[in-house]
Amino acid sequence: MGQRDDDKLVRQLSLVAFLMAQQRPVTAEEIHEAVEGYGGMSEQAFLRRFYSDRSELEGVGLKLAVERPSDDPFQGDLYAMPPENYYLPPIEFDEAELSALHTSLYLLEGQFAYAEPLRLALQHLTLGRPSPLDDHAARTVAVNLLGSRHTSEVSSHLIKIESAISRRKTIRFRYYSIGRDDLGDREVDPYSLLYMAGNWYLVGYAHDREDLRCFRLSRIQGRITFKTRAEHDFPPPSEVDLSRYRDRAPWQLADPVGTAVIELSPTIAWWVDQMFGGQGEYEERPDGSGIYRTEYGGEREIVSWVLGLGAEAQVVEPPALRDAAVAALELLRTRHSTMPRRRAKPLPRTAEPVAADDPDDPSERVVPVERISRLLALMTRLLAACGRSYEAEVPCSALRSELNLTQEALEEDLTLLNLINFGGGCYALFALVEGDEVIVQKEVYGDQFSRPARLSPLEAKALLWALDFVGGRLPLVGEESLASARRKIEDAVGEASTTGVELGAVQTASEPVGAVLARAVREDRVIEIDYWTESRGEVTKRVIEPHMLMNSRDAWYLVAFCRKAGEQRTFRLDRIRGATPLDEVFERRVEVEAVPYQPWGTTAQAKQHAQIARVWCSPAIARWLAEEHPSAERFSDGSIIAEIPYASDEWLVKEITKHGGEAVLHAPEELRAAVASNAERILGHYSAAPARR
Repeated sequence: MGQRDDDKLVRQLSLVAFLMAQQRPVTAEEIHEAVEGYGGMSEQAFLRRFYSDRSELEGVGLKLAVERPSDDPFQGDLYAMPPENYYLPPIEFDEAELSALHTSLYLLEGQFAYAEPLRLALQHLTLGRPSPLDDHAARTVAVNLLGSRHTSEVSSHLIKIESAISRRKTIRFRYYSIGRDDLGDREVDPYSLLYMAGNWYLVGYAHDREDLRCFRLSRIQGRITFKTRAEHDFPPPSEVDLSRYRDRAPWQLADPVGTAVIELSPTIAWWVDQMFGGQGEYEERPDGSGIYRTEYGGEREIVSWVLGLGAEAQVVEPPALRDAAVAALELLRTRHSTMPRRRAKPLPRTAEPVAADDPDDPSERVVPVERISRLLALMTRLLAACGRSYEAEVPCSALRSELNLTQEALEEDLTLLNLINFGGGCYALFALVEGDEVIVQKEVYGDQFSRPARLSPLEAKALLWALDFVGGRLPLVGEESLASARRKIEDAVGEASTTGVELGAVQTASEPVGAVLARAVREDRVIEIDYWTESRGEVTKRVIEPHMLMNSRDAWYLVAFCRKAGEQRTFRLDRIRGATPLDEVFERRVEVEAVPYQPWGTTAQAKQHAQIARVWCSPAIARWLAEEHPSAERFSDGSIIAEIPYASDEWLVKEITKHGGEAVLHAPEELRAAVASNAERILGHYSAAPARR
């Protein structure tokens, strides 16, 4: 941070200190004369800086009170910082609520785009209270919200969009529309952020389309800029229905063009109803099979989804959609029954873009806290340590851990705090580092800052968003405690409670199954599950020892020791049809550990290495596959050879099948026959049940 930024921070903190110390309304002239940083400025320069500082302080939740005396028309405005505008209202949490809050922080630490503002918010809320972390919950649950596509660039976009939403500022940016394969300029009134399937989206009014649109942040290229310098660019939006983006299925991204009727076998019907019942209508038959009706906007997307279900599902109506599914299967069979031929000229090899972020260091990929909020939190922490005494010693290690600071950053922050209103005489503290201790001396006005300041809008959003995520998705944390803690926080933060972030649907077990799993993990209890193995298209019974629940990209997984397999296995919760607790309690196995779950295999063992398949992707799907996987070769017609990792032959066959001939397996060659055979098997079901025309 440069010297000018440091000067601004000292000036803004000194302004707050001066107003808090006076405890009465003061004139602009008094502020100009007494507050550190304004001295020596001309009147016009002072007014510009003062109003800019006021605006920035309001942006972090500290609003100056302004009053104009009515008895003197020549008297200017008076300014004050009433206690209620500065202090965070005290919140009395019980032990269960406090434990739930700290467990949330533990789980989201470093794996959440807003992890740093969340940390700071919890420092405010629990100042002086111990951290009764629920150790059992902490070691039996893991969360990962930062996927490979969440880069430092996406985090910088989040910061800018957050500011634009709160200030109602129109933004401009360059956007890659993957559907049209087009890069163009966009001008958008931002309304909300949406987190869905591991990706961040912006929902807002697109001026070029004159309608509401959704933009994926990872496809924004370059900087995001404000359109004007005005305070606001658009009025507060009326009620915006985000369900069209939040709750839609992959085949409903475009405007509907028809209604698909899909026949489902008993093996899969329950799962479709559980996962996609809200995006269509489900009719169950006496034998457990079903009929699913759903509107669709993209033919390729709905056909791909049905083909991915294998022989357990087939399109019944409309006839054109059924014909498209059959044609896709025939193309798949043909292209995997003969040796692949390249029909386009290879393009010169270019280096794949290399992410600048260290994948093992998520610190570069999270939204940073506002520096002024961090400084206020540090000051409060030091003064609270003094209590009624005028001096205290605080370990540097504790401050570094609590605020996630390096020693260098901590010392820089302490230097700035020592300068607060240095010339104006409203001292709060003096702090000096000696060894691994911070020696803090409370000055005359220190008591004014020994209570936490109000949460900034960013901190409030981070806290409430985290509670929404954990409370709505985490099977192990007590929902009642989280809900009551959330209500208390909402009452305390007031207007800042509007999060501006929407959550997409999460893939998890049904409520009865989820309850059994949560209790079994808590109690180390053996359970029997009915599990649908998608790659084999069958439901089997397994007796398992459940060790840990993991979340990755909006899906929950259960890490367990499977007695049938005799080793660790990972089960996706939404594919567990039933779960029965047994009387047996198991001893936890040290060899079972949580490792990042990869969607390309049926297991997630630490020492298992995925193989690499080389897959030709036609121009119709190449752009989407290239976004997910590195491309080994590119061709003049827009097709690519993608390198797709896999750990299960069955999974790879299913993955190739769902693209219906638009993806052709080049290697390993021995699996090409399995793909052709799978296509033949599914086609047999279509031949056995002709379309209703």
